[in-house]
Amino acid sequence: MAKYGSDDCGFMLLGGFSMLGASTKFTEVPTLKTAEATSLGEADEVIWSAGTKQRELTQDGWFDDAVGSLHNAMYDLAAVQLPMSIAPHGNTNGAAFDGWSSIGRLEYKVQLTSADLTKAAAKYQSAGVQRQGIIVHALGTEVAAGNTDTLDVMLTAGANPAGTNGGAIFTHVTAVGGTAAPTSVTFSLRHSTDGVTYADKAASYTTIAAANIPASSSDYQTFTGTINKYASVAWTYTGGTAPTVTFFVGVYVAP
Repeated sequence: MAKYGSDDCGFMLLGGFSMLGASTKFTEVPTLKTAEATSLGEADEVIWSAGTKQRELTQDGWFDDAVGSLHNAMYDLAAVQLPMSIAPHGNTNGAAFDGWSSIGRLEYKVQLTSADLTKAAAKYQSAGVQRQGIIVHALGTEVAAGNTDTLDVMLTAGANPAGTNGGAIFTHVTAVGGTAAPTSVTFSLRHSTDGVTYADKAASYTTIAAANIPASSSDYQTFTGTINKYASVAWTYTGGTAPTVTFFVGVYVAP
């Protein structure tokens, strides 16, 4: 079995923020929700399980205070909840990633500052689902509209299709630029039975305005039905001159 260390982590994205620190520890604690349900006359306490889980996540380490960093994401503790994606096995097409559909920012403690780095601790709570998916477009910069049809990802090693029960798409845009930045970016998840001919599976599933970078430049989008064995992503830009966009796209296939 392959083993992965801290240095293998390719990214940690919350909305459009990059949350990796100079050094950091990330902990997830899932808790099964229960309630006391003892009836009159019973000598022992009875606990009832609701069948749902709560996930609390904590992070601590050293960070800088650059725009788009953990400090920038946490300082004002905005109430908006954002998707989160982590690449524990590297920022590589076809690698697995862990995604959360909705993460709330609960607490932020700045402990001390040394030179250009700040020691801090953050606490989050999941308000949605946690999924493991496949990276379809590794976090990187594209300088023009295009697609990854010739750099497709195989979602399953088995027979086509990859799944028939739908799934979800995670998207994060961390930066836009160029001589003039685009006013929006539109993505389409694509799929294929043979890795040659591609069709849109979820066309135009999100549009991200450049003005929203980095706070709300992310999306968790579900889709239904069959998704074929091979997947790619297409993107188009609206406006801008010599635009550049840095983004990640990952796909979860429901069992």
